Amino acid sequence: MNNPSKSTCLSSDLNNFIYGVSRRNFQNSPELTKVALSLLKTFPAARDAVLEYFAMVFHDAVNIAVNPSDYDVDSSTNGSLEAVSMIGPELCGLGEAWAPFIAPWCIKLIMDIAIDKANLPNATLQNIDPVRVLLDITTQNLMLLNAEERAKCIDMMLGCRACSWAVGWVGRAEPALVAPRALALGADAARAVLAHLANHPPALLHVRRALVNLFQEAIDEDLKSDKKRDVIPYLLNLASKSDIVLKALIQDIEATLTDEVMDRLNVICSMYRHSGSWEGVGPASLVTLLLRSDVHCFLLLLKQAQKNLFSRQLLEYLLQKLENEVMFPDRSVPLLISTGEEINIVREKLLDGNQLEQYSIARILILVCYNQPSEFISTIAYLLQYSKTDATLALLVRIISGTITMHTPNDSTDINMDTERYQNFIKSGIEYALRDAVLSDQQIKRCFIEDRVPEGQDTYMHQFCLNIVKLLRWENSNRVSALRTRSICRAVEGNLYRIGAALQRYSCILQPRMECTVTALPEMPTCHALAQVLDRVDMSGTKSPPPSVEVILKVVQAVVKYFFRCLHEEDIMAKLRGVQTASRLLRKLCLHSKLARAVALRDLLETAMFREDKIFGSKPVIPNLLSASKEWTNDDLLIYMNQKHGPITQLTQSHTSVFHAGVIGSGVRKHRGGDDGIPPILTTNNELLMGALMSCMDGNSGIVEGATSVSLLLVELVSPDVMYNGLPWPDEDFTKQVSIERELYMRGAVERCAVARAALRRVALARPALCLSSALLRASAATLLHRLRAHLDRHTQSPELSRELSALTELLSTMTLGQLLPHPLCHILELAPELTANELVQVLRDCLWNYTRDHVPSPALFTCDSTGLHWRDPSTCKPPTTYTDSLRIILQKRISTLGHMYPIMFLNLDKDSQLT
Repeated sequence: MNNPSKSTCLSSDLNNFIYGVSRRNFQNSPELTKVALSLLKTFPAARDAVLEYFAMVFHDAVNIAVNPSDYDVDSSTNGSLEAVSMIGPELCGLGEAWAPFIAPWCIKLIMDIAIDKANLPNATLQNIDPVRVLLDITTQNLMLLNAEERAKCIDMMLGCRACSWAVGWVGRAEPALVAPRALALGADAARAVLAHLANHPPALLHVRRALVNLFQEAIDEDLKSDKKRDVIPYLLNLASKSDIVLKALIQDIEATLTDEVMDRLNVICSMYRHSGSWEGVGPASLVTLLLRSDVHCFLLLLKQAQKNLFSRQLLEYLLQKLENEVMFPDRSVPLLISTGEEINIVREKLLDGNQLEQYSIARILILVCYNQPSEFISTIAYLLQYSKTDATLALLVRIISGTITMHTPNDSTDINMDTERYQNFIKSGIEYALRDAVLSDQQIKRCFIEDRVPEGQDTYMHQFCLNIVKLLRWENSNRVSALRTRSICRAVEGNLYRIGAALQRYSCILQPRMECTVTALPEMPTCHALAQVLDRVDMSGTKSPPPSVEVILKVVQAVVKYFFRCLHEEDIMAKLRGVQTASRLLRKLCLHSKLARAVALRDLLETAMFREDKIFGSKPVIPNLLSASKEWTNDDLLIYMNQKHGPITQLTQSHTSVFHAGVIGSGVRKHRGGDDGIPPILTTNNELLMGALMSCMDGNSGIVEGATSVSLLLVELVSPDVMYNGLPWPDEDFTKQVSIERELYMRGAVERCAVARAALRRVALARPALCLSSALLRASAATLLHRLRAHLDRHTQSPELSRELSALTELLSTMTLGQLLPHPLCHILELAPELTANELVQVLRDCLWNYTRDHVPSPALFTCDSTGLHWRDPSTCKPPTTYTDSLRIILQKRISTLGHMYPIMFLNLDKDSQLT
């Protein structure tokens, strides 16, 4: 019963649609569009008429969207645009049954619009709303078609060159279908389609697959048609016009152009290169393509250049073209950009490639480094850290010099263009290499985990230092023109602080050693290499600005630590070489800097006396004043020290509470035989240390100043306080009543420390520096005087007496060497072994002590001659008879045994006294 009403409605809609279309008035487009959509669903026979009306609406909407200024903003103009927005969703939702009708209609309408608006840019046309709606309808319905129908629609669109942009847009839904069909067109038509298809990134995979398939067919050995061979120049021509084609071709090019494929391709090119279709494939066009390619193509060309002449010529042509292009800063070369982005691959090839590869890569790296200073710095750091041959280091020199003198003509006199700017880059490169070497040494390596450490494996820092040393050697030879500006040396000088810190770190005995890292390897080769780097650098300030105070202090501390680290070497030759290097460095540092000398002398003495005392044979019986963390043993405690002193230390008329002959209830203390506790001073390590101390002094004035510093340091380090450290010698009774325990402390410190005794000997040689060690000499003399006097109370021979005689001999020899005892007092040293304890006490008191008490050991007693030597004139420093009578009487009493000494000691004095 509803059929009459439906028929009435359908008839009314049809009449309204016909009437509205016939008037061609788009004022009521939205209402008419609603009627048309209703007819399309309820009256299929009206399909063509409705679609034709929709086409009219789209055309009108396109005109309005393209030229909005030609239309008034009223309901009519808005009506077409509103109608289009209504049509889109409805046609997209009709379903699979309508797709075979809607899709061709949309494609034909797009073609008509594209032809009608051919004068408009494609970007403008495809971005207006009506066209976007039409493209969406096409894409949605195209997806509902079967493969055959879909292919027909794509072919229909490809047949119209004006709508290539539409093919690219619609082809996003089916790139696998569009790509091979687009490649079947001419180069220009295919370029236009693929250019629009490139806006959809996933389509690149299908384009590449289609291109590779075409290429594989073209080089197929079983191919019978020669026309298929023309695909190769076609692809090259297409790649020269289309970025998407070029990008697709060079993607994963190593997998596409294998060795077998390249051999086949070479054969085909040699056979067909003279044909007409191959005329455009020449070196110029290939180089143009390579300029737009990436670094993988360049590396592939390098590989082929080893096999055939044409590739080698093409490589040279490409490099020359790159060098010309770089001269225009406003031009960007994709090949150089790609090389900069993947520079790690290129640099690895630079290390293990053949000669042609290394030379060519160095040339392209020069261009990259010129455009990108950051890559210049990273390339220097990389090659310094990983180069292991002279060839790769020579390439580094070529890269540095080539980058600096990039655009300087060969006949130009100014070859140092922009040198300072690049000098800072080189300095930064060495800084980065140094930092990376330290970090690499701390990283866990697979070879250590798998226990497959290669032979000759060393730290990265060691390899870095070897490379720096080699470059400095080339630079100092003055035979490498590219290094005559001292660029490497100046850069190393700018990193002295960091190199010193590295030497200090690697020289530390307690350096942390992480498992499975390079730090598990021996560190001494690295220390030697770092020291060689410092040894080859000018730190005097003659060729470049002198280092700052901070740098000098850091390097001095590092060299001192390196010196003591070398003393622990078991190989005697390695030890000597390391010590000589350290001594040279100390001499260079202290030659022009008194601050460096002061710091070096203090560090050497403090370390040798307190931190590294064991390697010098020192046997301290007093607490280590500088090492607060040292564990105190029983020998350091006063309660146990009371039990260690024998009768020889019991002083006459002195107040003391620490001297006992033994343990109460246990009897007399048992003496330990064979070890008197006094270490020898003539040892290898001691001599090496004295050589290092002397290296800190240069020339007569330097030796005197340095020895003076050593003398003051010895007093500072040994003396427990600052009291009584002056030059004057007090009365003998003062030492007995006030300072005897202090003197015992100081004598024990000097006796048990071989370094202090050896340093006193060296100080005595550099007169008058020994005068400033008067407190140490006074302590030794005071304790000798009192102990020898205490021995008289026992009237027995004891091992302590031999020890006292040895100490007396050393005291007399030191004072004689320093000219503190004039003639004839200087001959007491020869008489001492023959004298009794009573005579020794008398001589020490009347001759030595009283003379030095009345004649204070002072630098004022010494005169400086024209050569800079300080000495005491024997004719003006004769001691009065008051200080020699005791000695004369003793000689007269023992004339039978000591008579040969009398004329030597007193004959000249008697003559002089008669003359006066």
